[in-house]
Amino acid sequence: MAVNAAARVWSPFKDLQNVVEAAINKRQTDAIHDLEVMLKKHKNDFLSLLKNVPKNPANREAVKKSNTVGLMIHGEQRTQTFPEPFIEEAIIISDLFDLNEFAALELLISGEEKRPDFPGLTRGLVAVLLYYDGRRSIISALRTLIVSLEGRTWTFNLPPDLAHLIENYVQKLVEENLTQKILDVLKTMDVVKELDKLQNNRALGPPKHRKQIKDMYEEIQITCAECLYSLACQRPLSKEDTLQLINYLKTDNTLQADGSIHPVTQWLLMALLYCFDVSVLEREDAEEITTTMPVFSDANYISEVHKVLKDETAWSTPGIKAVAQFAWGIMLRQLSQYPMAAGAGEYYEEDELFIDLAFEGQVFHFLLKSVVSVKKLHKEAFHVRRLHSLLTDFIYHMPLKVKETRNRGDETARIMMAHIQEGQEPPAQLRRDFEHLLYLICKLYEKDPLNLELSLDYWCPEPATQQESFHHRPPQRQVALYKFVRMSGDLLPSSLYVPYIKMLTGLSSSSQSAQHCYNLLKMNGSTSSTVSWDHIFSSLNQYYNSLRRETAQTADQSTSYRLHSRVITPQELDGLITVLQLVRTVSDQNETCRIAMFENQQWSVVMLIFGLVSCSVPPQMKSELLKTLASLSKTQEYGATIWQTLEASQILVTVNPSKVKVTGGLQIELDEVESRNEEYPITRAFLDFLSVLTDTPVPAALGAGTRPPGFDPYLKYIRDNVFLKFGTRAYQNPAEKWEIAELCLGILCKILKEYEIQYDDFTDQIVDSGTGHTVLANKPPGFTLMIQLLIDSQLFQMVLRILDDSMKHFETYTTIPGQCHLEKASLLCLQLLEIVLRKEEQFVDMIRDSGSPILVTPMDKLLLGFNQKTGKADYIVTVAKYMIFNIEMPHHALSAARILYMVSRSSTIQSELITLFTENKDTSEQLLHGFVDCLDVEDVEDDDNDDDDNEDTISTNQIQNATRQCLLKLMIKSLEQPAPNMAHYLLGFEVRKPISKTNLQDEGVLGSPKTCLHSILTLLSRGVATGTEPQCLTDTPKLAELAYRLIYMLAANKDTSLPTLRYLRTSHDFLYRQLQHLPYEQKNFRHCVMNHQSWLLKTVAVELRVTSMNRQRSHTQRLMKLILDDYDEDQTYVLQGVGQGAEESEYLSTTRLGDLSSSHYTSNVKGRQYRRRIMSLLDTIQFSQEYPDEVHFEFFDRQSIQHVVGSVERKDEEGVTYYDVKMLHRILVNELNNLQGTTMAGQRQRILEEIDYILRMVIERNKVCQGLYTKHQGFDSWRQVVEIILTACPTDLLQGEKRQTVLFELLQDLLVKLADDSALPELTAPVAGVILTLLANLRLCFLTEDQEPSDKDQRDSRYISLLDRSKAAGTAVSWGPGSKSGSRTLFATSLQIVLRGVIEHILRSSGGQQRVRAKLYGALLYHLQIANKPKLSNIHLQDEASSSIEARLLSSTETEYEQLQKENISTILTYGDTFIDLLCRDACDGLDVGRMLALSVLDCILQLDQFNQWFLYISSKGYLQHLVDSLSNDDEKLMSVLSGNLDDLKVFFLYESKLSLLTRIAETVAGATALLSCGVMQQLAGCSFFDMRPDYDRSQVIGSMNDTFLPDPVSRYQHLLFTSLKFCLALLTSLGIENRECGNQVMQFIVGHNEIFHAILLDRRPGLNLQALQELALTTAVISRANCLDEDQYTEIDSAEIEFRRSKTTIQHHMISLLPRYCLSERFYKSLKNIEVQFENERNDVKSEVLQAYLEVATNVTSYCRTLVSNSGPNVQYCRILFGPNLEEAMSRDGGDVSVGTLSPAQIPNLGIVVYQLKQCTNQFMLVYENRKQHLSKLEGLSDLSVEDLKQFTTIDGGEKMSSHQRQLVAKKRLSQLISYNYRELRAYSYIIENCLFLLWRHLEYYFKYCVPADKGENQYQTQSRRQLQIRRLQDIVGVSPVATDSRPEIGTGTSVASNDSRPLVRQQDLDTLKQMSITVLSDSLLKKVQEINQTFSSNKSQFGFVEAVVRRIKRSLRLDATS
Repeated sequence: MAVNAAARVWSPFKDLQNVVEAAINKRQTDAIHDLEVMLKKHKNDFLSLLKNVPKNPANREAVKKSNTVGLMIHGEQRTQTFPEPFIEEAIIISDLFDLNEFAALELLISGEEKRPDFPGLTRGLVAVLLYYDGRRSIISALRTLIVSLEGRTWTFNLPPDLAHLIENYVQKLVEENLTQKILDVLKTMDVVKELDKLQNNRALGPPKHRKQIKDMYEEIQITCAECLYSLACQRPLSKEDTLQLINYLKTDNTLQADGSIHPVTQWLLMALLYCFDVSVLEREDAEEITTTMPVFSDANYISEVHKVLKDETAWSTPGIKAVAQFAWGIMLRQLSQYPMAAGAGEYYEEDELFIDLAFEGQVFHFLLKSVVSVKKLHKEAFHVRRLHSLLTDFIYHMPLKVKETRNRGDETARIMMAHIQEGQEPPAQLRRDFEHLLYLICKLYEKDPLNLELSLDYWCPEPATQQESFHHRPPQRQVALYKFVRMSGDLLPSSLYVPYIKMLTGLSSSSQSAQHCYNLLKMNGSTSSTVSWDHIFSSLNQYYNSLRRETAQTADQSTSYRLHSRVITPQELDGLITVLQLVRTVSDQNETCRIAMFENQQWSVVMLIFGLVSCSVPPQMKSELLKTLASLSKTQEYGATIWQTLEASQILVTVNPSKVKVTGGLQIELDEVESRNEEYPITRAFLDFLSVLTDTPVPAALGAGTRPPGFDPYLKYIRDNVFLKFGTRAYQNPAEKWEIAELCLGILCKILKEYEIQYDDFTDQIVDSGTGHTVLANKPPGFTLMIQLLIDSQLFQMVLRILDDSMKHFETYTTIPGQCHLEKASLLCLQLLEIVLRKEEQFVDMIRDSGSPILVTPMDKLLLGFNQKTGKADYIVTVAKYMIFNIEMPHHALSAARILYMVSRSSTIQSELITLFTENKDTSEQLLHGFVDCLDVEDVEDDDNDDDDNEDTISTNQIQNATRQCLLKLMIKSLEQPAPNMAHYLLGFEVRKPISKTNLQDEGVLGSPKTCLHSILTLLSRGVATGTEPQCLTDTPKLAELAYRLIYMLAANKDTSLPTLRYLRTSHDFLYRQLQHLPYEQKNFRHCVMNHQSWLLKTVAVELRVTSMNRQRSHTQRLMKLILDDYDEDQTYVLQGVGQGAEESEYLSTTRLGDLSSSHYTSNVKGRQYRRRIMSLLDTIQFSQEYPDEVHFEFFDRQSIQHVVGSVERKDEEGVTYYDVKMLHRILVNELNNLQGTTMAGQRQRILEEIDYILRMVIERNKVCQGLYTKHQGFDSWRQVVEIILTACPTDLLQGEKRQTVLFELLQDLLVKLADDSALPELTAPVAGVILTLLANLRLCFLTEDQEPSDKDQRDSRYISLLDRSKAAGTAVSWGPGSKSGSRTLFATSLQIVLRGVIEHILRSSGGQQRVRAKLYGALLYHLQIANKPKLSNIHLQDEASSSIEARLLSSTETEYEQLQKENISTILTYGDTFIDLLCRDACDGLDVGRMLALSVLDCILQLDQFNQWFLYISSKGYLQHLVDSLSNDDEKLMSVLSGNLDDLKVFFLYESKLSLLTRIAETVAGATALLSCGVMQQLAGCSFFDMRPDYDRSQVIGSMNDTFLPDPVSRYQHLLFTSLKFCLALLTSLGIENRECGNQVMQFIVGHNEIFHAILLDRRPGLNLQALQELALTTAVISRANCLDEDQYTEIDSAEIEFRRSKTTIQHHMISLLPRYCLSERFYKSLKNIEVQFENERNDVKSEVLQAYLEVATNVTSYCRTLVSNSGPNVQYCRILFGPNLEEAMSRDGGDVSVGTLSPAQIPNLGIVVYQLKQCTNQFMLVYENRKQHLSKLEGLSDLSVEDLKQFTTIDGGEKMSSHQRQLVAKKRLSQLISYNYRELRAYSYIIENCLFLLWRHLEYYFKYCVPADKGENQYQTQSRRQLQIRRLQDIVGVSPVATDSRPEIGTGTSVASNDSRPLVRQQDLDTLKQMSITVLSDSLLKKVQEINQTFSSNKSQFGFVEAVVRRIKRSLRLDATS
């Protein structure tokens, strides 16, 4: 036999109870089958009710040996051994409960597992609890089954199949003698004996454990009795069962100490009474029901029961027998009146006999003292109804017996009166049945907590007219009962007067019955009855008058009580007290009667009662008088009157005793009378009176004229005289002590709650005392209490003392007299602290603002104060302990939770709280368990909103749910505080070490306690595994929302994120399981569930981010698959390929913006496909919101109402706007009360209705605000998930076409939602950011696709060796991008749909949403960039043949880029001028970011617009001129930016955007021309910020240009300069260097900032500074294009032109002088090597960037020189010569570096520089070419490279952690980059070589052929010079005197550089040397190498053949001229 893992005496029974509850109470249809299975399984358990499995010697022996020989456990493969102590405990439990040893062992195992749920208990004690819990569970299940039976008393309306199942099952149990089994169980149960047995076996633990055991045991007892009672109610017991029940009751003698019967006896007695209930005979369907009743169906039933009840055998409790006989007699009388009950006539005739027997047994006295007095009787509706029917049947069916009883009562009254008159005691044996009957009626009906209003049956309203009497006849029963009430008061003897008044009091327990009673007594006034209002008040008046006479004779109130007997007898006093109780009851129950009494001038009730109170009456009498006053004060309209009367009566002395003679008052009563008697009825009554009075506002002038007006004397009496001293007084009844405390605290709480903090309260107010003096007015009582409770006052200490003493008592788990008052007092203390904490912040702020000298201490500091009793600062711990009693005292727990919540808002107190809570281990465990218990309550939330002001009327469920919610808010608030905090403690984090180091575990694992986190996860996970939505969304939606929010905050908090997510992921798989149920279908829930979904999605976003960062790839992939997949992974269907099947279905609905092919957007599953979860989530988000209709007011002004509503606008803790409805109601009602006049009085009701209408309107407005917030949150959470997936998750998990598909789907769905006309702008605004992100990712997808190779063949073709071109000789390969059909073609339609959607949304948001449009412009920009060809073109990966001119000419088809660009511009143009105008306006005005993005969009569109339609619009509408003019407007701010002011930095970026657009415009001829006509260069020339060039350190290779967002001053300036120079380049390029006007304007810009550009050109400081090189490269590029044409010698010249030409000439000198400085020398390449070493570990290629910049400078200078030479003359003879005839530099090893430093601007460089440059470029070209060839080879064989080779190209952080695939991708990117650098170097070298060759050829040909040496002959030299000057006069500078030609002959034309040239003249020797050296320097090997370079690299260029031609000419010159 094996041991069960779950205890057989506990776990199965709990499961049974849960299934029964689910099927019957929760009506879960899926539980019906489980119920049927469970019932069959447990039938034997029901039949052997509460009988344990017997002991077994074999099992005992097996258990004893289990320490060595293991026991088999069900569900486990191997045996398990147990330690010796464990075995001993199991044997003890077995002996204790007479239980099978295996069952005891199982119970102990379960106890060990459940220990975390019971901190502080051993496993044995937990096992005992589980044992009784299992027994309770099975008996509770039985009760639920029996209660759910369909029967005669109630119905559950269960489904027919379920009802039939239960009916059959219970019937079988009953047939197998269930009743006897229940009674047998009850006979054996004795709680005292059971507790003694447990105590003797040490099976009782601490007090809480003892109480739990006792409560469960008593519950089992009562539940057994309930089972029998329910069975009797629904199906009367059979004869045998009834007799068994009677026999049990015979022996029952369990009367309690107060004389009442035990609850078990009560249930059984009620069961017997229902067995004798034949009231169904009065129903129409009586015949059907009676057939099932044994009274009718069993012929022996009546005879045998009759016999037993008639038997004279004494019962243990005679009263029970009397009740049974009484019920039997009434049943016999009822049966005798109905024909269907015939057949037992002989027994029916004995009905009166049984009534007499019952009277002999004093049945009414027993019912009064022992049955009706049971505490919980009135809470059981069917008990009260049965007793009600018992009494009414007796009165109705036995009127003669009632009359007889009354007559006997009258006789008894006469006897008693005679004995009293003779001064004798009445006989003890007198029958007082009628008196007891009256008292019984009073006791039965005086309490009506269930609002049954059964007392109405006794009242029969008198018909107003005879006609009404004819039409409405009350039932005969009601007439008889009313007659009984009336007749009982006729000729009433004095001894029955009090009982009769008591009966009337009891029958006035409802509003209608009180009205009837009032009418009866008023009607009796006309008959001179003693039971009438006139008689009552006249008697009181007579008493008052006699007392006044007595009072006049004696002034000593203390002796006056002894004299009252002269005025009134004790019997009369009882009568007066009784009638006062009647007055109070009628007044309490019915306001109409109360008003009638108050306004009756004849009675003068209030004045009469105040008069009596002021007289010397006994304490009981005065107490009743004050209670009656309290009742009459409940009508608020009379509150002010009663206040003034109270003040005038001075029953509480409020004036200064020195001014008024005081002879009595309540103060003296308290101090001298009540304290001596140790009873305080007057004080309690007066406190009750004040409690009612304070419901109405205290009159501001209360007491004016005699004292400072206000409430202070009353407050002082309550606080100082009563409350602060209540603990030191003596009490006969201990309960009275706590009742007084409760009343005092109730008043203080009410005052404080209603106190509104006003500024005037903090300033002293002077008022007139009425005697000509001024006095300080009293402060409002709430103000005084706030001050008292915010200092360490006696009041505050008393509050804390009550809390402390109460908690010490509660921890004993015992009951004392006045327990309910003690609990209420402690609750009020908690609420007092709660109210102060709520108002504290505003109060302290007001003190500070008003400058008041009041000093207060924050409540949280006070609660951390020192407790003198315990010697610890444990007040806050005491408050927290009330959370432990959440079940017993839910209100206390709620108030304690709120206090902790408000206290913990301070970050400074959090650590102190943790220290206090964890100081003691036992206390810490108790507190934590208390918090957990609060969360573990399984109550369902009610739909009604909790009303904090009326917590007494809220159900326990609502209170406990409010506590749970407050507790979660506490943790949420605490998580915002620094660690450690309360949330960490409650959620199970280690607070004594770093929070992030915590390793969360399940409860019980490694000793982990059960924490709030476990409870929260249990709550959220309940129902998740069943395939339905989480159960918490239906049962506790508010709590669930807070729980999801808390989980998110734990996941998002830096300290708790990793432990929490790790625990959720590994232990619960929480997020995945929860995400499976998203999205929630709102139609399935009563409450909005969008917030729940939002918090969950935000948590998922955090999880995705964290798992991605931590490389937990499988978790990330799993979540992404769940979110993004559109097919069911659980299906086994085979996926089809895209486009492979005719059965493909369209995935997207036709409501989309366009129709899309399913082949691009879905993964089809044969038979199973669904919408992506991310799309379904988006479907749940709505962008529309319904607003309430406009309201119309009749009495209130609309603007005033709007102003008032605006004044009550608030924001909650989440930032949601709401309107304080309560405050608004208070304002409107005060306004109504301030209205005067009879007109308004008549309209008051209508005004109140309009106020109600306004409040409902504001409530609707609050719902709108909440709805908007919810929708914002919903979309924001969805956005976070989408953005995390796209930006943070590994891209390889979602890549390629699937990624594009998802992006398109998201974009299209978003744009569809935005296109809805009902979408609100405030809701759609965040969508723009998501569209921006989606399009950015979409663009990245296309870029990634461009960079990825398509297949291996194309890769092989691209990597053909450049030197071996034969491989591709016979192959025709198309290398143009777009030669294959790319994704742009596949998604062409989708791209246009998205483009249209974005533009339409831009147009919709044109009404002022600039930020939205800015994001949309960014999105549009990304979209348009998709059509751009990638900047990193693969041309550097191609061989020369692949991109030949022929191939490009033959490739006539458009690429996909060009096609997409055409479609884009076509779509854009369809929107006409509206879109253009909006874009232009945003570009010219608005937010700076929006302007920049609008400018960028314009830039992009202008690039696409081949027909210049947009350019023409911009130009014609003046937008272009506006942009140009705005450049000068930015000058001042740009100067500020350059001077270091970062506030204007946005202008810096805006200027760049403007120049970028203008650059785009300048790229066309028309655009450049338009810009020049707009004066753009003049605007730039006039900008002064160009002159603010900062100095920078040249010693560094790179500056701080990396920070592009906040660049340093140098970078800022260079950004501006570079942008401007690039714009100039665009102008020059578009118009060509032949356009003289363009060149002049650009040169005017340069000359306008002459100093800056001279500084750039003449910068001779050493160092390869990247910034300086880039600056020089751009400058030389602009000058080389703008300053290369000869001046027009025929134009008129003025002084400005002369100066302009001089500057241009100077710039030419500087340009030419740059050539020798920027030669590619060996020294330069050594410096590059040093840079490479210096930046080896940097990620950026500094060396390559420096080299590129250097080459650009060299290229520009060489090109400039070539242009000057080529444009200077038609042929060599007349061209310009720039270099001297010297080749020494070409012969040196390091070129011209030696002469560079000494070359002055006036000197000319030698031709050797050109040759040296040629040689260096040729050598470097071959080196770079070989390097590139190796890189191409490695790129081609990338997959074959070793790990070491790959590491060479993956030198980035984390490279060791990369996978091989990732490493290959990085290596591929790096190799492509290196190849690109190589390609650009080769191109630069090639260009320099071509220019150098041309310069060399021109100069050699000139020197060899046309140069005339200066020493050859002056005439010949001058003739040559004049001829050349006639041809071109380039260097003639007007205004500069030329040097005489005879003394200074110049090289070439004589004007090669400047007119004042001081260089040596060319002599014949120089020419000869040149010829000799040229042959040596220009060797065949050099020229051959140049030709080879030309063949391999430049053959595809348009100038192919140029180099060959120049080389041939150079060779010819060397061969022919150099040797001549």
